[in-house]
Amino acid sequence: FPIALYPTSLVFDLLSHLAEDGNPYVRGAFALIVIALVVSVLTVAAGFADFLLIENGSRSWRIAVMHMSMQLVTAGLFLANAVLRGRDLDVTATPAGPIVLTVVGLLTLTVGAALGGELVYRHGRRVELDPALTTPPPPPEAADPEGPSTVG
Repeated sequence: FPIALYPTSLVFDLLSHLAEDGNPYVRGAFALIVIALVVSVLTVAAGFADFLLIENGSRSWRIAVMHMSMQLVTAGLFLANAVLRGRDLDVTATPAGPIVLTVVGLLTLTVGAALGGELVYRHGRRVELDPALTTPPPPPEAADPEGPSTVG
């Protein structure tokens, strides 16, 4: 769910410019980024465990490497963003630098998410299908040409 927290920080940044005292939004955006970074650590661990199971050199592996690279770049951008923001949380509106970092980070996040989606939906990585969906349905009972029997 870091994919939801990072864009929400940009919304808070924009609100900081619209509010008379935007400091709560500045602090909120910072908190959202820090929480997303913490959650990203868990996401990276799970993703890396999945990555180790992919056959080396396959198309899925190449896409996974690109996905992982984009998401690591994204995390680096947002880490730099958090450090920059943390230096001065007493402003009434988010400065331009962190907003630019957020926008660039969201672009890399979008590309990385699209690659992750390709891994899941086109290559079936980490998709555990419900057995009820993969088992063919039983054949319909043979219809009796004389119709249903009646008990009389």
